[in-house]
This record gives sequence, C-alpha cells and structure tokens, in this order.
Amino acid sequence: MRFGIKSRTFFSYIALLLIFIFLMVLYDNNIISVYAAVVTAIISTLLIIYITLERLVKPLEEITQTAYEMAGGILKKEIMVQANDEIDELATSINFMAQQLRQNMIMMGEERNRAKAILDSMGEGVIALDSESRVIMINPALEKRFKISRKNSLGKKVIEVIRNYELDKLLRQVLHNKEPLSREITIVTPKPTVFKVHATALITNASTPAGVVALMRDITERRQLDKMRTDFVANVSHELRTPLTSINGFLETLLDGAMDEPETSKYFLGIMKKETDRLNRLIDDLLKLSQLENNKTKLEKRPVDISQVINQVKEMFTYQAEAKSIKLTAKVMENIPCVMGERELLVQVLVNLVDNAIKYTPEEGSVAISAVVHQSKVKVSVNDTGFGIPAESLPRLFERFYRVDKARSREVGGTGLGLAIVKHVIELHEGKVEVDSSPKGTEFTFSLPMG
Repeated sequence: MRFGIKSRTFFSYIALLLIFIFLMVLYDNNIISVYAAVVTAIISTLLIIYITLERLVKPLEEITQTAYEMAGGILKKEIMVQANDEIDELATSINFMAQQLRQNMIMMGEERNRAKAILDSMGEGVIALDSESRVIMINPALEKRFKISRKNSLGKKVIEVIRNYELDKLLRQVLHNKEPLSREITIVTPKPTVFKVHATALITNASTPAGVVALMRDITERRQLDKMRTDFVANVSHELRTPLTSINGFLETLLDGAMDEPETSKYFLGIMKKETDRLNRLIDDLLKLSQLENNKTKLEKRPVDISQVINQVKEMFTYQAEAKSIKLTAKVMENIPCVMGERELLVQVLVNLVDNAIKYTPEEGSVAISAVVHQSKVKVSVNDTGFGIPAESLPRLFERFYRVDKARSREVGGTGLGLAIVKHVIELHEGKVEVDSSPKGTEFTFSLPMG
C-alpha cells in the first residue's frame, strides 16, 4: 500500500513512540516499567485503530457505497469526506468523474431527444432492423402510413410488420452484402403505393452488420404525374394528328382535281373548316390550361353576381338546347350574395359545364342550373338527365384529355380539356368542384366563398 507524506508522518510518530517505550523498558527493567510499557502499547494500539477507522476505513466505506450508487445511475450524489490526505483526493477524483459522467449523460440525452424529434417530424417512413431482421425502431410516419403500432412491431420480423416480399428481400440483401441499395417498391397500403426505399447497413467496429436502416419515401404522386405527363404528350399528339391528317387528305383530294367540282369542293372545304375550328379550340384550351396550371393567371377579384352569370349562360345555350328539344332551366335563390372572383373565368366554367350537359343529354331531356347558399358558400349546380358516368371514371374525370366515351366526345366536338379547366379555375377561386352521377343523370357542383 502506498502512503502519502501526511500518512507517512503520522505512522512515523507512532513508530517513534513505540521505539521510545521499548528503550524505556530496556533501560529500567522492572515490573512496573513493563506494565507501564504494555499499557502504553495497548493504549497506543487502540489509538491507532481508532484513528485508522476514523481516517481510513469509514471514508473508504462511504466512498464504496457512493460508488455503488453512482454505478446504479445516481450521479447527483457526492462523496463528502472531511480529510486532508489521499482519501480526500480519491473522493474528489470520484466526484469529478461523476460530474463528467453526469454531463455526458445529459449530452447523450439531448442528442437522443434531438434524434427522436427529427425522426418523429420526418414525413418519410424510417424503419431499423437488427442483425436478425427484427424491428428495433419505426417512426410515427411509418406507423401512420401502414396503420401499425410501434409497441406491437418491436421484436417482430419485418415481413410480419410490412407484408411485402420485395421489401424484406431488399433489407436482407443489404444486411448480407453490407452495401447500400435504393429501389422502387409498390406496396398495398391498402391501395397500391410506390415507395422509393433507400437502405443502409449499420456496421459495428468489428465490421459486422449490426442491422439495417431504411428510409421509405412515398413517390406515388410523382409517378402519377410522370404518367399523366406521358399520357398528355401522347394525347396532344393524337388530338393534333387526327384533324391535321383529315385536312391534309382533303387538300390532296382537292389538288388532284376535286376543285373542279364545286359541290365536292364546298363539302371538303366545310369539313376542313370544321377541323380547323377544332384545332383552334384545342390550342386555345391548351394555352389557357397551361396558364392556369403554372399560376400565370392573376385574378382581378371583384364582386360577381352569380345570378347574372347563370342567366347569361342560359341565354347563350337556349338555341342549342331547343335544337335538341332539351328543357333548359335556371333557378337561383332570392337575394343570393355575390362571390369574389373574375367574372369571365366563372362564365367559362359554367359554359363548359352546361355545354357538356347539353351535348351528352339525349333529345327530350332536361338540363337545370341552380344556385343556393350552403355553409357560408355559394353552391352552383348543373344537373342533366343523360346516361350518367361510370363509377370507375369519376376519379379521373378532371384529368386532361380524359374521356369516358372517346368516340362520342370527338363526335360532339369536345377537346377533352374543358373539365380540367373547370377544376383549375374553381381552385384558383379557392373553391371546390364535385361530381355525382347515376344512370339517371349527372350533377356537377362547384362551391365558392361568398364575397
């Protein structure tokens, strides 16, 4: 055992005392001196034991007890030793170590809380597995996306939590090869959803995979937009090619000699005029839709009397409705308030809806325009007694160039962009457009905030 200067001085005094007693015994060897020496030795020994207990054993017991408590996580307690030797230095060192551990624990807790806050606030799903492909962590975004519970998922195989063979295979592959992988995976949740999965192995110091963590980003909307863009290019090409091919064919026929036949020339020119008008409508609608989608249209909002808009549109289509013996009516609630918006755009919305209703309603049918106040909004409806729209077509009805009956749409002269324009105009006015259909007819409704 090593002793410091102060301890060695103390024990030196004791040793000198014992030597002094021994010399006294040798110098005066009588029974009384022996007894005195023995008593002095006993008293000195007891004194040494007492001092040792007070200065060494008890402080060490307190240090030991406190050290056990620190090992159990109680780091706020300090060793209180009133001494001026090595024991005090030992206690001070342990207290300093406990303080450093306490600071490190606080820092680790803060880092853990920050990491948890980041994971909890992420919109993408995150899942972590151990080396046996068992779930050790999932974030709230993943819980919400797959309607699972973190508590019930921990410790289970990933295939039991997210039932998708491709995902399970990808994570196992990363765990085995220790190389990051990215892949697009379609998972039914309950509807098909496309995820971009990026998985990375968790490597320990021994270069052994301790697990794998995967980031799952929902890219379904992006893929739908890509498909819509592809379909849009194909549809535009088709819509332009059809009238251009027709016009080109009639021009070749006229150049080949049909111009010498007045009746034939007039007939061909009439069809060419019709196709040219169709092209103009298509291009106008494309330009307008492009402006609406790119937010290039800045509304000059003013109070708009919706009853005047309805009456104006009704008058515009009176002749067209009478030509098909269709009963066209308009019913507007009395004293209906104005809406804030751009009049010409709202007229165009109603024109597109009424035009479609008349085109797809058979003869002797009816088309009704109405407007009421509903939940602090002005609600405008266009009802027809046509054949209705199939349920599977309703979700795609407002897509560009989408047609329920393509042959019928081209026959009546539609461009396939009218409802897409309606949707964008209403959304630009902070409103909402809806459709409800049955075999007995169809109802288009749009709601606008009151002015």
